[in-house]
Amino acid sequence: METNRLYFKKFSQLSAEEKKIIGDSWANPFNARYNAMRDPYGAVEELAALCEPTFSNPDDYYDNMFYRVAFDKESGKLVATCRFGKYHASKTADVWDFGFNVVLSSWFKGYGAEILDLITTQAKIRGVKQIRGGADIENYGSYKAMVRAGYKYVGYDEDGDYEYMLDLSEEKPSAEEIDSTWNKHITRTKKDLGEEKFANLEYINKKIFEMVKRIQNGEDEKTLVEEYFAQLNDVEEFKFC
Repeated sequence: METNRLYFKKFSQLSAEEKKIIGDSWANPFNARYNAMRDPYGAVEELAALCEPTFSNPDDYYDNMFYRVAFDKESGKLVATCRFGKYHASKTADVWDFGFNVVLSSWFKGYGAEILDLITTQAKIRGVKQIRGGADIENYGSYKAMVRAGYKYVGYDEDGDYEYMLDLSEEKPSAEEIDSTWNKHITRTKKDLGEEKFANLEYINKKIFEMVKRIQNGEDEKTLVEEYFAQLNDVEEFKFC
């Protein structure tokens, strides 16, 4: 499994150092904001012990899900983790869903959309008809990746989050259509959150972008995470879901 910039490993193929990188990433308050885990390091070991899915038991979540770790081809750096496989609400394996988590220092580089391109390729190989994805309404990063990968808004899911869907029988939308979809997403988010909450969310995203760029320019990640977490912790929309 690979894309233009990325190659992928199974969790079982990881070194101890690579497992620690993932555990540290999942424990980071900015990465954990929407998918916090009680024991991120233990979760890595659990995934490393899993077998590859067979899709033979529709009621077994783990037997219907691939778990992969993404590495940048040029640098060899571990940049993200992801899962993809059968959508939990589907009775058959021809509808998939997914999840991904990009390492903080690799944010804003388009890796999320590239991971979704991999998932699209793997889904087509296996005869999947559509892929669905949802995230907390305030999770800009996930929605941006979905829109860039050609996903379209279809409503709200069972948790009250936006749900986006990719129909694998359709051609990928043009750049203009993608821009239009994203503009509609922003308008929808602003309406649902209200002016004050939306402004707070914009402030949070601006500060996170600022922090990540400083990390990418060589400043100490741990120090900056502590600094920006303290700045944002009193903002209501900076919450853990």
